[in-house]
Amino acid sequence: MKSIFALVALACAFTVSAANAAVMTYEKNANNTYSLYLDGQSTAFNGVSFVAKPDGSAQFQTVNTGLAAGVPRPAGALFTYRNRALDFDPADPDNPGIGKGWTVLSPINTAAEISFSGGPLGQSISTAAEPNGRLFLANFNLTPGTTATAQLTLVNGVDTVFTQSLQFPVPEPATFALAGMGLIGLVAAARRKA
Repeated sequence: MKSIFALVALACAFTVSAANAAVMTYEKNANNTYSLYLDGQSTAFNGVSFVAKPDGSAQFQTVNTGLAAGVPRPAGALFTYRNRALDFDPADPDNPGIGKGWTVLSPINTAAEISFSGGPLGQSISTAAEPNGRLFLANFNLTPGTTATAQLTLVNGVDTVFTQSLQFPVPEPATFALAGMGLIGLVAAARRKA
């Protein structure tokens, strides 16, 4: 029985440490909406390539331009959109300081794919000044029970310095712990009967 507890604790610890080491993370918002972020890194990079597609035959729901009354939407709205603040002009007189001024190439904003590539010309990207050190990438509204997979590539000049794939949503560590406790209960009940 002690070995089962040890295995469950080890699995939970591994899951937590793996989640904390990720560069791209997601946050669950209301109504099956998820926001994806790029966490701060010590890696030097000046370009981002991002692609997200729903898994299987699913589609993203309520696809939107990412603008509300001409201003980029923040993370967490009940729509699917890429972060339009990335390529929004930071010197816009009506909305100063909102945009990052990136050059964004080949953006795709459909129910089957949200993607873009780009970065600030001649500058490095840092997430240190972002809220919680996380740069908002895109927002997704999914049908309950469906998942999506996002691919992130960071480049510095012509060199790829990091790549990551993330399927979301995934069960949280607490879900694994509850499943482990349920398994322990079943084993204990089976031993009592025997």
